[in-house]
Amino acid sequence: MPGAELNVPTLQVVAGPLAGRRFRLDRDAVLIGRNSDCDIVLDPKSVSRRHASVFRKGLVFELHDLRSTQGTFVDGQRISDPVVLQDGMTVKIGEVLLAFSNRTVQIHDESNDQSTVYAAIDLINQSDLSPPLVKPEEKLRALRLISQELGGALVLSEVLERVFNSLFAIFPRAQRGFVLLREPGSIELIPEVVRSRTGEPGELSISKTILNRALHDGQAILCKDVSQEFPESTSASDAKLRSLMCAPLLDQSGRPMGVMQIDTRDGRNRFEQGDLDVLAAVASQVSIAVQNAQMHKAVMKQREMEQELIFARQVMQSLLPERPAAVPGYDFWAYYEPARHVGGDYYGCIPTGAGDPRAAAELWAIAIGDVVGKGMPAALMTAKLSAEIRLFLRSDSDPVRVVSMLNRQFDDRGSIDMYITFLLIVLDTRTHTLRLVNAGHPPPLVRRANGTIEELSRSVSGLPLLIMPDYPYECAETTLAPGDTVVLYTDGVTDALCSSGDRFGDANLRHAFASSMSASEAGDKIIKTVLRHVADHPQFDDITLVAFSRK
Repeated sequence: MPGAELNVPTLQVVAGPLAGRRFRLDRDAVLIGRNSDCDIVLDPKSVSRRHASVFRKGLVFELHDLRSTQGTFVDGQRISDPVVLQDGMTVKIGEVLLAFSNRTVQIHDESNDQSTVYAAIDLINQSDLSPPLVKPEEKLRALRLISQELGGALVLSEVLERVFNSLFAIFPRAQRGFVLLREPGSIELIPEVVRSRTGEPGELSISKTILNRALHDGQAILCKDVSQEFPESTSASDAKLRSLMCAPLLDQSGRPMGVMQIDTRDGRNRFEQGDLDVLAAVASQVSIAVQNAQMHKAVMKQREMEQELIFARQVMQSLLPERPAAVPGYDFWAYYEPARHVGGDYYGCIPTGAGDPRAAAELWAIAIGDVVGKGMPAALMTAKLSAEIRLFLRSDSDPVRVVSMLNRQFDDRGSIDMYITFLLIVLDTRTHTLRLVNAGHPPPLVRRANGTIEELSRSVSGLPLLIMPDYPYECAETTLAPGDTVVLYTDGVTDALCSSGDRFGDANLRHAFASSMSASEAGDKIIKTVLRHVADHPQFDDITLVAFSRK
């Protein structure tokens, strides 16, 4: 009786460059074009950079033309509106002709198959003393042919296409076949390739019992009479299968990662036991090629991700402002180093104030923040923080109102489960006063001209952003005298670990700060001291430090 169905629709190149290449439509949106960032990359210049796309809606696949230069054609007709793809339709993109396939592999669950399994070879527990079932020269010829076909092939679809070219040459009896593979880290089987020697392969069937013996027991199976295998299966009867062989594909640890099946409808030329021995030998070569292709794909994906992260790092650093070029009577200094390509720390030195344009040059907002978390989620939240704080500071220079608005803004938009420690200072360069609001951030330090170090804002430190939307933040004030220097930092500075696991700590921070005068001297000395402490130990948290001093 019928069991499970396996079906991954594909587009296969049938004419033009990359002929024979098969692309899986295994996501909700597949972009087709010449650009390297497309999901399906077609190189000819007749293909637009972003030519077409396929959208999956349930079990339906819609093809859309993306205003391409030369148009998109389905079964020879240029399309302007979305078209629902049907099995067997052709799609012409530039000079490339593709065929859409939506065939199903049926897995049939039968009660008794022992009479139809003619022979089995245990590939996992195979003994070296087992006698060969086929002439050694035949096996050698088959393996050499497979090796020649697979040489240099690293794309999985290309590997499997070449595999079936070889299988049809090795087994003249074979008429059809397919490969089912498990996705890395998954137990589900995906049809990776479906081939026929001539014409359309139609719907392919596999016995659940044979599939289990191949996958779970690691056996290569020979069935001489498939018509008895599926007595109640209409699809098997319609396919008129007479004989098949199924072999497991084993990974380097000997665990089955998929199966390869070939079959024939010719009742006079059924597969024999010697054929099964050759297929079992071929399966080991195919398994190595498949693993190489999968590793190549993983490496390319990793490289692509690294390139994207490098670009994301550049974007994130562009959001962090340069230190002010000229603020009369003041020096500024800043350092930022994420633990990964992108991080969750933020700092800003932003002119603020409303009304008189001169006020914007005399009032400066110095902000620092730390999104709790690392990597891309924290970086995206940091980008949002950067945009919001700039927006609010354009019209308001009161630090309490700005931080309160920022806190409500994040909460109103239903942000993910994160919080942000944040510190905002508004410096009036005319009166040299600081107004400071602290939302759960490490308090800044000020070194007075006489060498004493004070901690600012601990008494008025409030909750981090995104904890309580209406939290009543308070403001602290102080005045800077000539020679005073202020340092703001994230906890990546004090929490920096050496190889023995010791923190850099507050005491080392104060000691490095105590003998510094200007902002640049303080910043340089603190960071150099932190880096000496860490030495070769990997950085586990983002490090940000901002210093400014009154000349």
